[in-house]
Amino acid sequence: MGIFKRAILKTNLLEGMTDIHSHLLPGVDDGMQTREDSLEALGYMYELGVKHIYCTPHIMADLKDNTPEVLRTKFSEFAKAAPQGLELRLAAEYMMDAGFEAKIKEGLLTMANRHVLVETSYLSPPPSLMDLLYDLSVNGYIPVIAHPERYMYMYDKDYRKLKESGNKFQLNLFSLAGTYGLPAQKKAVKFLKDGFYDFTGSDIHHLENYQYSLLELSLSRSQRTELERLLDNNTDLW
Repeated sequence: MGIFKRAILKTNLLEGMTDIHSHLLPGVDDGMQTREDSLEALGYMYELGVKHIYCTPHIMADLKDNTPEVLRTKFSEFAKAAPQGLELRLAAEYMMDAGFEAKIKEGLLTMANRHVLVETSYLSPPPSLMDLLYDLSVNGYIPVIAHPERYMYMYDKDYRKLKESGNKFQLNLFSLAGTYGLPAQKKAVKFLKDGFYDFTGSDIHHLENYQYSLLELSLSRSQRTELERLLDNNTDLW
């Protein structure tokens, strides 16, 4: 029976969900651009049953204005307009680029005080990937690697090395629907089955894409069971 799939919208997986990866804070990165679009997306997500959302804008060298101070100010004003019953918190998605080491020393936007969402280029790693992750750990942070299934340069040995070093993995939920292409989908299916993931998030950038991906996403019984575990872990970060 496990081979038969059910559309995610016909399950209760989204009911009470804590989404730990989103680009809903308007006008700060490649996600939502207007307050109106962001509020429309929040309303839709709330209707689906989502209860808690971390806004995780990109912080990288190419976005010089995205400092923790600036983002906190913008988030504080935006969060007041969230639908009643939907709670927002601010974290960030950090690119491990040339400026990342300095950002560690300055202090990072985190989830549950210690968890930090990080990413790399999809095509190539930073020269000192493992050193940067180690620096995070010795500074008291827990690295959460965003959407590992999307990194084209990584092979099984790379993923295993990252996991064995204590790093956490965050699944982009819609990788399972093929939203990011077949290679990412295949990796996501395999990693979910193998128990590699620790958390999951939507990585929502635009409402239309979010809605389409939801319609495309169907899950086997075993996938639903594994996602329930990840969603429980998400709740622990709130």
